[in-house]
Formats: sequence, C-alpha cells, structure tokens
Amino acid sequence: MTRIALGLLAWSLLLGPVSCTRSASAPPSNQLATDVAATLTAAPTLPPSNTPPPSATVLPSVTATIPPTATATLTGTLGPSPSPVPPVLPPGDPRIGLNLAAPDYTDDFSLRFKWFSGFSDAGVEIRQQDDTLIVTDRRADTYLTWSTSDAKGGDVYAEVSAKVGDCKGRDAYGMALRVGGGNYDRGYALEFSCDGRFRLRKFFNVDTPVKILVDWTPAEAIAKGPAAANRIGFLAKGTRLYAFANSTLLGEAEDPDYPAGVFALFANANETDGVQATFDDFSLWFPED
Repeated sequence: MTRIALGLLAWSLLLGPVSCTRSASAPPSNQLATDVAATLTAAPTLPPSNTPPPSATVLPSVTATIPPTATATLTGTLGPSPSPVPPVLPPGDPRIGLNLAAPDYTDDFSLRFKWFSGFSDAGVEIRQQDDTLIVTDRRADTYLTWSTSDAKGGDVYAEVSAKVGDCKGRDAYGMALRVGGGNYDRGYALEFSCDGRFRLRKFFNVDTPVKILVDWTPAEAIAKGPAAANRIGFLAKGTRLYAFANSTLLGEAEDPDYPAGVFALFANANETDGVQATFDDFSLWFPED
C-alpha cells in the first residue's frame, strides 16, 4: 500500500490540526526502507508561508494495493453522551473527584478546524459531516491514520461517542491522547474491536515498532458487532493510563514517557476494507491540582 507524505504547511493550516499516518506494526529490518507509512511533517502552530509548498512525496510500500470498497455513510444513534446527573462511581474508581455531569471542555464537531479533516487518499478518508467526525480506513493493513485535535491535555479524562459501520473480528476504532512529536506520530492509543475487545498501545514514530501496553482483552462493557455504539473513555493520570467503555473501567497500564499532548480519533481496518467510525460529543475533564 502507498501512503502520501503531504509535508504541506499551507495545506495543514487550511485544513486544521495535522493528521498522522504511520505503520502500526514493525516490518522486518530489511524492509524498513520501503515498508513505512507516511507522516505529515507540518507544525500547525507556525505562521502560514507565502512560498509555494513542495510537491507531495510518495513513499513505496511492500503491501499490495487493494481497491477500496464502497462504504455507506453511517446513520443512527451514537454512544451515550455525558449524563446530566453524575454517575455513582464505585470505590477506587480513578475518576473519583471529577464531576462527570459537567465537562471542562466539550466539542460537538459542529465547528471546522478543531480537528484535522477534509482529507482523502487511497488509504483513508477523514471528514466532518452532520456535526460528526467520520474516519474511514479503506484498506485492511498495518497502517493507522488518525485525526488530531486542537485541544491539549496532560492529566485528563477524555470521552467520545463512537459508532462503527460494517466490521468483523479485530477491525477497530478508538481514541489517542498525549499525542505529540514533530510529526504527531507518538502517543497512547485505546482501541475497541468489532468483537468486543480493547487494547492499549504506545506509538513512538514511523520507524519504531509499536509497543503493546495491554493486548486485545475481551470486555462485556463494549457493545459488539457492526453498527455498535460505545462511549470511549480514556484517563491519563500521572504515569497511569485507564481504559473505559460506557463508564465501566476495562483495564489500565503504566508508562512514564509522554506527559502531555493533543488528542486523536481513528478507524483501524484489520480484516475489512472500508471500516468506518463516526465520532460525536467529545468531552474533557481536568483533575484539580
């Protein structure tokens, strides 16, 4: 599969925060020169340039090209939104102290330029439509592309409603936090699979193998199957990371390397070309110092 390294500062400023594309699994060492995914190299906080941007560069890949399948736009209800009444949290819940009925920040995807969108190539499409963010991973391969936000956080609890379209097995979708690096290619990612599992992974950069913090683990709290809707929750608290589905704690991991960064949303086709995830009602809570 071929991905394009955009490297266009002016384009990224026009579209919003940058997206990041990278390999989600490590190729053999003798293939690293050819089996890498492209990354955007623009920094969105720089002023726009009057110099014409360079041409896009295509990086070769050893993955065979697979024609994308047509994917219908999702309809229906997404996962539950934040409750107007704070839920009663069980003893020991790491979210104790947060008013879950009153987020510190919300985004209903009705405004442009808060997330990277308006992008489409042979591998992925990211767009805003009907006050949602829709990400379609057109090819079932080892590449992962995400849409980054203009919101930042270190110690933070994030939630987003998500609905997946046609899928099976380990086709997945999810949210990343503390995303950063020059190419926005490092961070922590929480994924939900079509068959009702979750995993936590740590991304470094396009040339470094991904580290699995929690491998695929079944969870009854995750709604399974095509057209499933879930409320994804991801808490970063110091060096601890906590995964939630529909306000239920799924698991946790520890990693000290990334203290803060932006957020990202993605679809990840592992078995089905054209896996599509629709996101809405993004919310953040910041613990008091």
